[in-house]
Amino acid sequence: MKIVTTFFSALIITLPLTVKAQTVELTTMNWPPFYAESLEKGGFITAIVEEALTESGYDSTIEFTGWQNALDNAKKGDKDAIVGGYYSEERAKEYYFSIPIYTVLAGLIKKPDFPMNNYSSFEELNQYSIAKLKGTVIGESFDNFPFSNIKEYAEVSDAVKALDSGEVQLYADSLAVAKEAAKAAGIDGSQLQILLPPLEENDLYLLISKTAPNAEEIRDAFNKGLISLQASGRYSEILVEFNQQ
Repeated sequence: MKIVTTFFSALIITLPLTVKAQTVELTTMNWPPFYAESLEKGGFITAIVEEALTESGYDSTIEFTGWQNALDNAKKGDKDAIVGGYYSEERAKEYYFSIPIYTVLAGLIKKPDFPMNNYSSFEELNQYSIAKLKGTVIGESFDNFPFSNIKEYAEVSDAVKALDSGEVQLYADSLAVAKEAAKAAGIDGSQLQILLPPLEENDLYLLISKTAPNAEEIRDAFNKGLISLQASGRYSEILVEFNQQ
């Protein structure tokens, strides 16, 4: 028995003391000021996601691409999770959703010469061309209305340029995002306004592909890590670091 015990003791000593952490492969689009490859740490939402995963013992990498590409790559298993998506019942068939990370106000963005400042029904807006990003969810009421002239664009910059040129009259998105894209394109973003009332307050989530190995474990670990960041005050610190408070 002593020999066997000595053998196993020696075996334990030779084994690595730590197991290499699983790497979660993330993807998303460029959507500043929330997340983008041009931003420090990929933006404050990316920073929160990566720190929450680290808190739970996971490494992570992130690739920025078009939104539809991000959805497709995660759906077919090339990526594990998408940073910063809205919830929809259709998406819930393909992805597990984390607890909410942050809340974003979505609205219909217009230029000053648009003939309305307020609207009371979508029927009033159905005569206008409305831009949105391909593959995006805006909000349940907006997404379910049968608009006659929705135009989809691959990138925020394309939609903002279309709005500026008059190709479309409205653009459904976050005003903060549209202004960042306008600035990058050399367009005066200060002219952009929200048509009142806004559309939705949407929560941003981490969307974990159901095709990812240990998908539910990743979701639960991320949730635990995010709660830990919030409880410790680190979540608020990140927001302050990125001037989001």
